[in-house]
Amino acid sequence: MAEASAHRFRTLDGWRGVCALLVALHHFPARGFIYSLPLVRNAWLLVDFFFVLSGFVIAYAYGERLSTGAQIKSFTLRRFLRLWPLHVVILGGFVVLEVIGYTRTGMIFTGGRSLYALGTNLLLAQALGFNPGLTWNTPSWSISTEFWTYLIFAAVCFSLPRLRAAASLALIALSVAILVFASRFGMRETFDCAIARCVFGFFTGVLTFEVWSRGWLKQFAGSVAEIGAVLFALAYLIFVPGNRALEYLAPPVFACLVLVFANGRGWVSRAMDTRTANALGRWSYSIYMVHMLVLASIASALNMAHVTGWRADALTLGYIACVIGISALTWRWVEIPGQRLFVQNVPRGALPLASPPEPIG
Repeated sequence: MAEASAHRFRTLDGWRGVCALLVALHHFPARGFIYSLPLVRNAWLLVDFFFVLSGFVIAYAYGERLSTGAQIKSFTLRRFLRLWPLHVVILGGFVVLEVIGYTRTGMIFTGGRSLYALGTNLLLAQALGFNPGLTWNTPSWSISTEFWTYLIFAAVCFSLPRLRAAASLALIALSVAILVFASRFGMRETFDCAIARCVFGFFTGVLTFEVWSRGWLKQFAGSVAEIGAVLFALAYLIFVPGNRALEYLAPPVFACLVLVFANGRGWVSRAMDTRTANALGRWSYSIYMVHMLVLASIASALNMAHVTGWRADALTLGYIACVIGISALTWRWVEIPGQRLFVQNVPRGALPLASPPEPIG
């Protein structure tokens, strides 16, 4: 494990930022050239990349450090404080928009923005089958499932430390069975059996770390492997969505990408190791969580259906600029203070304070 401890996964962090921007573009409905790009239209599948990457980095950071009750308690608090502060701040922004909207429509706290849905969001339970659809900040469904998946991972590490790979395979098989036979939406799950989708991707990432840490596929490192992995992932994202059966291949496809770029030894990795890419990686969780609030604010001021052509593209670029700018602020003033709460409330040495790239929600 000495090799693993020396890695910082800077390239994976950069990819995380790029993918968060693509998800933000996917949701913006201004119908111009950018909107019509297949990569943008199919970027909803990149949530599964985040799940795989999350499993990989969480296994790296904590896989050998969850052997006692105190460590699991500290781990749970750290993960909660990583996700919840920004989530609740953005949730508050949506409540403000809901109150403002009441002055125009005379309706408040209905449908996916009910008080009941607000309660499930505060408990990070909004995507566990308690709501009939997406609620409030709709992308936050993934952090709901991810938090509870962290606890499953902690239970596996605590109870089956020598059988983590076997337990991961069993959980993947169970989650795929649920998605295939019990879910109405398969890999498009976001609120009913959504935790099965998260478990599938997350534990695929855990297995990816097991392979990488043992050096079994070291030959898949370098420029040729990186270019091949990018082209493979791009081809999958552009051509496969729409084929419901092949959508189940998303976690394995993204696992290949993570496995190759975890080494960070090729031309693509060097090109990605820039200040801009590193900043986007730092802000990626904020980008993912903030963008729908920015979109809702723009939509409340403009009739998006009438914005097309070059105006749509100009508006899209303005939207992305706003998302990035606000995300830099929320990272500094919300995410960092949340992480400091962990430092202040957990005894030194209970868990490492330094970690690899944080997973997105």
